[in-house]
Amino acid sequence: MNILIKNATIVSMGTSGVINNGQILIDGTRIVSIAPQTETTPDVETTVDQVIDATGKIVMPGLIDSHFHTCQHLMRGMGAAIARSGTRYPFWKNYLIPFESQLTPEDVYLSGLAAYTNLIRVGTTCFAEHGGRHPEQLVKAAEDVGIRGLMAISTMDMDTGLPSLPDNMLFSTEEAIEKNLEIVQRWPFKNNDDNSLIRGVFSLRQITVCTPQLIQKTAQLAEEYNTMVQTHANEGHYEIYHALDHHGMRPANYLASLDFLNSNVIAAHSVLLSDEEVDLYAKHQVGVAHCPSPNFSSLGMAKLVQMKKLGIKIGIGTDGANRGSLDLFEAMKLSGIAQSLHYGTPYLDSNVVSPFELVTMATLDGARVCGLDEEIGSLETGKRADLLILNPGLNALPIDDPYFAIVNSLRGSDVNDVIINGQIVMHNSKILNIDENEIAQQISIRAPQLRQTILDNIN
Repeated sequence: MNILIKNATIVSMGTSGVINNGQILIDGTRIVSIAPQTETTPDVETTVDQVIDATGKIVMPGLIDSHFHTCQHLMRGMGAAIARSGTRYPFWKNYLIPFESQLTPEDVYLSGLAAYTNLIRVGTTCFAEHGGRHPEQLVKAAEDVGIRGLMAISTMDMDTGLPSLPDNMLFSTEEAIEKNLEIVQRWPFKNNDDNSLIRGVFSLRQITVCTPQLIQKTAQLAEEYNTMVQTHANEGHYEIYHALDHHGMRPANYLASLDFLNSNVIAAHSVLLSDEEVDLYAKHQVGVAHCPSPNFSSLGMAKLVQMKKLGIKIGIGTDGANRGSLDLFEAMKLSGIAQSLHYGTPYLDSNVVSPFELVTMATLDGARVCGLDEEIGSLETGKRADLLILNPGLNALPIDDPYFAIVNSLRGSDVNDVIINGQIVMHNSKILNIDENEIAQQISIRAPQLRQTILDNIN
């Protein structure tokens, strides 16, 4: 399919910068031309299958959610109900893992349909799934919706501390390696098929539930298979204490001692890094998935300014719907405000983080973190056609600086059209591949049952 987008304000995040009154030509899955309207031939409209007039609209790369938990989608907002009875910590082990453990293949597929449709609606075209049960159902949902993603199965091969992990979430070391390998072999990361939307990656839950043998072997295999490996890192105080108590060193130092840190690592959260650990990230070119909503509400402020100065790759993630919104526009704004408050306001420094840097984190740097920057993250000739079209209303006009508008004025609700891999998946705010009403109906029946199981076991 050939698509022409014309009369657009193009925020390319690439070498073209911002093009006012520009035009993008898509041929199949790729962008074949991006240029000012004045430099294009008028008759091109007669040779394409579809023309989208983007007059008054902003075209930009699709957003990339660099840390996502599909299997927690039907938990959205449960934290508030749990808090009314008194929350036990760590939250992930007391509530998130038990919730994931009860999901059937049908539940996982429903979670995927709901989550990925939600992502498209707010302008996210690619996500890094940290992993859950029944990954084949996650892939099926992603392909049915038409979204790009990294796919994984989150693995744990040891248990420390209470509460105990559910039996169906805990593997032997051999099983954990085998299940990871199944993913990366079935959906190769280096895939030359232009129609492929899914890339398999390795995933470890975190050091408190993974043996050194699993960590080392996973690092070796990730390098062998030329793919990425995800883990939660420096996320909570319990993790720091665990590393110091069991290994005599902090988490990143421990991972470095196992030769785990590498440029193919996606380290989610990374909030509680020491200065030495930040230096280790920079030395090994580790990518960070910065999740503003969960980080700022319960974990703390990552050393983002320090990371940026050292050239560390930083993407933005939502951590899934457990925290509420999947809108990366909101996440960009929240991150900007919090960084300014933490690093700038006390010193009367208003130049801590720019809108351009925040948009870069949600697009091109997110692609770098996910190992996909040669294909997505910016609008450039030869790259995959993953983009969104924003329709600014009076909430955003007038627009002088499109980066400022994207971060501070626009939201996921302003996304009008979404194209992924050259396919239109949302047009004029209508999702094309999935019946949203049917999904909502299924959620209204199944989600209360799953949620009640957890709430019944709180006391």
